[in-house]
Amino acid sequence: MSPHQALKRAEFVCLVRPFQWGDWNGLWQLRKYQLAEEGIKIDDVIPGKPDLSSAYEKDYHRIDQVYLAARGNFWMAWIDDLPVGHIGAEDKGDFVELRRMYVRAEYRRCGIGTVLVQTLIEHCIEQKVSRVELWTADDGPGLFLYEKFGFRKVEITGKEFDSRSDQDEQIRMRLVL
Repeated sequence: MSPHQALKRAEFVCLVRPFQWGDWNGLWQLRKYQLAEEGIKIDDVIPGKPDLSSAYEKDYHRIDQVYLAARGNFWMAWIDDLPVGHIGAEDKGDFVELRRMYVRAEYRRCGIGTVLVQTLIEHCIEQKVSRVELWTADDGPGLFLYEKFGFRKVEITGKEFDSRSDQDEQIRMRLVL
């Protein structure tokens, strides 16, 4: 796989590439946009000066330790200089977990999510990962996308899921490679 993947459509060209430290401000621009869609404003978080008290954002502030370590990675999708999506994969030892996936609302259903997931899967195959797992909403738009790639719902059992009681509307999915 090339380190960069491109999606060409009549109206735009989208480049998906591995995260680089020069992308930091673009990542936060995208993250703020994502949170704003959910009605959350984080103007008090300044890129480069993270507020690590927010447990929800800690993985972004430790992107090198969480995503860029071992067999994980983090990719961003760009149209010109505009960040339009990202996907993050964390190496969990026995498998890789897709932890972060987002495409800006106005670019959804254009193939960007498909290219992001395909990039992650190809990376995992190259890294000899046996399976990819993820959490997703049981009725969300990601469900169809993940099923298209062969992800299947799995039973939630074991102590690794004991802390997931807040995820009642979420399902666990797995892709065996």
